[in-house]
Amino acid sequence: MTDKQFKDAFTAAGGWFFLTQYKLIDSLKDNRKELLDKLFEKGFDSELGGTRTRMASAIKIIKEDRAKEALEKIRDSKMINSKHPEAHDLAEEILATL
Repeated sequence: MTDKQFKDAFTAAGGWFFLTQYKLIDSLKDNRKELLDKLFEKGFDSELGGTRTRMASAIKIIKEDRAKEALEKIRDSKMINSKHPEAHDLAEEILATL
């Protein structure tokens, strides 16, 4: 995965989505149907296609071993942390397990 592909996948997934759903996605990445259903139920998107895109992008980041980089980017993002003050600590918590 090139840096541009990483950036595109990160943008498509969305930082807050990746952060809050990381554990679920990582645990079910090989069962896409179940994962898609669970993620769609969470209400991030109004259409299944949007969730499918987010999910596929997040899985790509994880499978390419760039999850740590994504989580660090989220942890350090002023925009994400201003909208979601808990993002920094949640990212740190997940990073500590990687």
